[in-house]
Amino acid sequence: MKMHVWTILPMALILAAGCKEEPRVLPEEPAPKPVVNMAPVPTRPFEDGYEAGFELGRQQGVPHGKLPDPAAVRRLASEQAAGHSERTERWERGFADGYMDGYSNVVTGKK
Repeated sequence: MKMHVWTILPMALILAAGCKEEPRVLPEEPAPKPVVNMAPVPTRPFEDGYEAGFELGRQQGVPHGKLPDPAAVRRLASEQAAGHSERTERWERGFADGYMDGYSNVVTGKK
């Protein structure tokens, strides 16, 4: 049996293509997350201000009275924060909210 060059050549090409080794690509490992060192952030100023404002609002509230003007409460919060470096703007907002809640609890008769 005699093979022609035209029969052998395609078979050789097929075999050569099948034997070619593909380069192996290893999956990349995810880059490690960077470690960020941060100073602890105080998370309680609002809550501390709220508690202080709530107590003062309950003390100064008048049953069946009129609620104070929000601008006056903000001024009161600024006065309470004066001279205390730990009492930030966030503390003042908490104080104002707490004061209004405590005062309205007395006005409405809630406990």
